[in-house]
Amino acid sequence: MRTYLAKTGLRLRTPAALLLAVALTGCATEHYTPLGEAGTTEVEQLKENVYRVKYRTSAFTSQEQLDLYLRLRCAELTLREGYDYFHLAGRSDVLGLSRRTAMTVTLYKGITPTGVTDLYDAKDVLASPASASNMN
Repeated sequence: MRTYLAKTGLRLRTPAALLLAVALTGCATEHYTPLGEAGTTEVEQLKENVYRVKYRTSAFTSQEQLDLYLRLRCAELTLREGYDYFHLAGRSDVLGLSRRTAMTVTLYKGITPTGVTDLYDAKDVLASPASASNMN
């Protein structure tokens, strides 16, 4: 009888421990996925210098972290396409089992455009300390 209970107890504990491990893994925030590793649906060209950029993370990733990931993705796109600056507009956020966001991004090159607020320098975004710690 004692052997049967020991085996039964072990069987009940093993699935519970496995379930707990899987659940805790899902709670961890994700690391940044560079543009080169992203799927083709993550960036959609709307006009010559206008794109729709999407980013998806776990639901446990903070809004601040998601915003950083989105800026990193836009900075990579800006430099890849031969531009220097980008402007974010038209944001769309969805929170469910995962956290998704999409932004309309306008790219600029050369001299800093006047009259455009919230303009990001792509090189500065990628060189920032917060970016460096998330790119590893």
